[in-house]
Amino acid sequence: EMWLFGTIHVGDSRTAYLPQKIYDAFDAADALAVEFNSEAFYDKMETDEKLQKLASEAYYYSDGSTAEDHIEDAEVYEYALKLMKATGNYNINTPYMKPSLWSNTIENTYLRLGYRLSGDFGMDNLLMDRAREQEKEILDVESGLEQLQMLGGYSDALQEYILASTLSGTAAAYQEGVLELFEMWCEGDEQALIAYLNEEDEEPDTSTMTEEELEQYNKELALMEEYNEAMSSSRNVEMVDVAIGYLESDKVVFYAVGLAHLLAEDGLVNALRDAGYTVELVTFP
Repeated sequence: EMWLFGTIHVGDSRTAYLPQKIYDAFDAADALAVEFNSEAFYDKMETDEKLQKLASEAYYYSDGSTAEDHIEDAEVYEYALKLMKATGNYNINTPYMKPSLWSNTIENTYLRLGYRLSGDFGMDNLLMDRAREQEKEILDVESGLEQLQMLGGYSDALQEYILASTLSGTAAAYQEGVLELFEMWCEGDEQALIAYLNEEDEEPDTSTMTEEELEQYNKELALMEEYNEAMSSSRNVEMVDVAIGYLESDKVVFYAVGLAHLLAEDGLVNALRDAGYTVELVTFP
């Protein structure tokens, strides 16, 4: 037996008060599994020089090059630089930080500028707090280093594309998008969430495109395939293997990872069913 719980990494006071059945299942479990134990990871970072080096290589260019050297569009670089400075995120190391980390930093700042949601109320943090109070074992499904290496390991073209996409929106629009997903998470409508998470943009009619437009479309399509493979597909495969390992152990694990990893077409729910396990949805009135 194992409990699957789809988390969301931000929240408000509602995430602090879940249905009692969830707490009952959590309290009875032998261990909590999360994507990675952030507190333990950053504590280890303070003293582990090897980990510091590997994390630094994931975050920063170590060959003397800067983000500017890896961004083809000068306007994207200049605007991102201005935004990093305007939001108080610029320091002596920023030029050497990889563009995808610039984007991540800007989005985190956008979230903090809002007043509705906070990472402090994210389900991962709240569940880990409860586990520590109960002295319950916390298991890492992945590792903090793996996540950093994933973010910093995208191709230059994808990192620039992600940064440009972040810059094309506003803080208010970003907050609105996160809030929309959070409200859906609170509602708990499985089919609506599956439709949202698996939603794909309607494919355009490429027959009407110019040669230049078609080339740009195919380029963006390839970048999104690279992104989805790194961010979702390959991680989901590993998460399923980890989940099966828990099921074959003598521990009852409360397995809490991002909701998309559960409900995506290649996510945990479908993959575990395909592997022969029974996965049942627990609903609440």
